[in-house]
Amino acid sequence: MIARFDTTTQQFVGTPLDSGPTGEQVSLLLFGTGLRGGSSLTATTVLIGGLSAQVSYAGAQGDLVGLDQVNIAVPRALLGRGEAGIVLSLDGRAANMVQTNIK
Repeated sequence: MIARFDTTTQQFVGTPLDSGPTGEQVSLLLFGTGLRGGSSLTATTVLIGGLSAQVSYAGAQGDLVGLDQVNIAVPRALLGRGEAGIVLSLDGRAANMVQTNIK
């Protein structure tokens, strides 16, 4: 999650992801390891706030050895959602859920 430290609550809080004006597509890039081992791109699924998100790439990051990347199109239906969980699954196995905040 893109976050900032809130000195009032003494916690990290999500920085809202701006979905931009109508007609724009916002992409979210996730980084991790073990993602290039999937059987196919279609075997990589992502749910954001319970909605299916299109995955356009899942594989090696390219510049950093051992780092993998997943490119996701954020559904416009999530506009104004606020906190939303992101669940990435590869070949039916879910990774740990992470959170984002959608403006």
